[in-house]
Amino acid sequence: MSSRDTEMEFSQLFGQLDIQNKEINLSNMIFHEDDVFRQLNELIQTTFPESSKPKIRFPLLKLPQLVLLECIENLDVLEIILFSLLSKRAKTIAKLIRWNPLDIQLGSDGKPQIQLRYSLNPGRTWITDLELSEYPYYQSSLVGPTVNHYLFMKNNGNAIEDLKQMAEHICEVFRSPIREITIVEQSLIDWIIKFQPTIPYLTIEKDVITSVGTLDCIFEDLKVTKHFVLNSIRTPKKIQCTEPISFPSISIHNSYWFTVPLILNGNNSIIRLYESKLTPKDINTILKEWQKGAKLQNLKYLEIQTTTHLYDNDCSDEIFKYLYPTSVHRNEGRPKTVSIDDEWTYTLPEVVVVHNITRSDGMTLSVFGSFRDLKRGGRELFLGMQVWHKQP
Repeated sequence: MSSRDTEMEFSQLFGQLDIQNKEINLSNMIFHEDDVFRQLNELIQTTFPESSKPKIRFPLLKLPQLVLLECIENLDVLEIILFSLLSKRAKTIAKLIRWNPLDIQLGSDGKPQIQLRYSLNPGRTWITDLELSEYPYYQSSLVGPTVNHYLFMKNNGNAIEDLKQMAEHICEVFRSPIREITIVEQSLIDWIIKFQPTIPYLTIEKDVITSVGTLDCIFEDLKVTKHFVLNSIRTPKKIQCTEPISFPSISIHNSYWFTVPLILNGNNSIIRLYESKLTPKDINTILKEWQKGAKLQNLKYLEIQTTTHLYDNDCSDEIFKYLYPTSVHRNEGRPKTVSIDDEWTYTLPEVVVVHNITRSDGMTLSVFGSFRDLKRGGRELFLGMQVWHKQP
């Protein structure tokens, strides 16, 4: 097939997309292969046989710019991405259209994929996935009330580098920043610091952090505006962090290094600490400082999972020493949920007794928890501390 013939087929195909994408039957899209996807697959495989796989390139579309704009303005998200990858000119033309802002999420369950969503269309997700496949191909699936559309792209041997390049391309074409990223290797930290140092949601997977310096770079050079999750870290030296983490909502696993000063000197609204080394005496200090009112003014919810060798009553006495809380056996207006971030509302556990501490400004700190015996000895303490204001 000549280059001109290929261009003619592309122009005919994209010319039909305007009609085919206006009315889409959901069941047909899910259970029957979409005509557009099928034609794209057939055209790609016919144009680029296996013998040409060292360099898979689309020919440059030489249609007039106005014609191309009319053809692509109603394309599906994945079709727009594929079109913008055809050539530099195709990318330039795709950028001329004012697309609706996308929610862009990098990484999911350790996979090198990019998930795309429109806030006005929450029931549909577009996913680009990198695999060792010969050609780009589409696939759709129904997961509960959500429709997932996949575009599988060729993995060139370094999935993380391909993921970075694809993310930069999508952000540029759609003029949308990355909303959420899951870090699965250290090179992604260096990249996101340079590419987009301010991000709403950041998750760092287990054992990605292997040095104190890397952790310092995250806290100093990145600004997380919504929620930060740090899973277990693996460093040869114990972490000694002296500066508070400035992110509003944090969840820290293996948080042995997260000390009382980090809590008291921070401005966090949500703090969730797992595998903590905080003692009942430490918790008592935190509660006293909250009651004084000078610190923890932004705190909405503090959750601590730690261990102790004290029995229930002795532990409670240590935690509430000189605080004189009020024990409540029924809910007196305390909210049953906590907003961890804009997208996640956490339902608090049902408890028999809640211990309330009041502050001079009328705020209430409700403390509740549970114990569990450990096989290795000692007891696991799970403690929740919720700040709220009693309605008159």
